[in-house]
Amino acid sequence: MKIEKIEDIQLKSEITEKILRSLDKWFGLELAIKDYIENVKNKLFLACYNDNEVVGLICIHYNNSYTADIYLMGILEKYHRRGIGRLLIEKVESILKKNGFKFLMVKTLGPTNPDENYKKTRLFYQKVGFYPLEEFKEIWDEHNPCLILIKSI
Repeated sequence: MKIEKIEDIQLKSEITEKILRSLDKWFGLELAIKDYIENVKNKLFLACYNDNEVVGLICIHYNNSYTADIYLMGILEKYHRRGIGRLLIEKVESILKKNGFKFLMVKTLGPTNPDENYKKTRLFYQKVGFYPLEEFKEIWDEHNPCLILIKSI
């Protein structure tokens, strides 16, 4: 596995579309996919390759000079549970730490929604050192509670 920082905005969008369209258990809304495809262009973007095939991505939004947010993370489902997510997060943490950031946060579907796929997502984030901060029903909506998780880097 090889992780590369992607600068080309068209390539960022192409990778995002490929990965998200394969993850309909998590990213099933067309409007959301289109928003991600557009909004990744001006953010820190890393892609993971297995040989020449892109198998995962992580995209970071800078909230302020101390805190960055995992804006988007996705790994092809057949590559889940192979350590790719951990590798992507470790690489991002290294970059952020070198640039003086103190915290990394992520938003995901909260536990008051019983979705099993997002339950696995939350468990993954907890395994790599994130702690739940708070669940909000006002950020997305009542049926899609937003759980904010954070870790010190």
